[in-house]
Amino acid sequence: MCTGRPGWLTVSLRVGKYKKTHKNIMINMMDILEVDTERQVLRVEPLANMGQVTALLNSIGWTLPVLPELDDLTVGGLVMGTGIESSSHVYGLFQHICVAYELVLADGSLVRCTEVSTV
Repeated sequence: MCTGRPGWLTVSLRVGKYKKTHKNIMINMMDILEVDTERQVLRVEPLANMGQVTALLNSIGWTLPVLPELDDLTVGGLVMGTGIESSSHVYGLFQHICVAYELVLADGSLVRCTEVSTV
């Protein structure tokens, strides 16, 4: 199994030939779900990208401590691909600023990992 997202939507230069031989699953989870201004937490789906996140946060005067400069990078991609930025020497990798993750496994079960943040 692999995501059905076409290769031209990725930031990678690698050609995903594996997509032709694996079962493609379409995952259209690209929304910003909630902004908790009290806890200062943003809840997003994995394909929300940095352009969306930055536009929303800038409109309320916020920014992320680890802010990748490419708008097309997705939150899920940064978490799984070790997202790093110039401020990472202070705040860690992108996944270190995340408070929690919810993972849906191949068997359909949900795994929730909370309080992973080091910020």
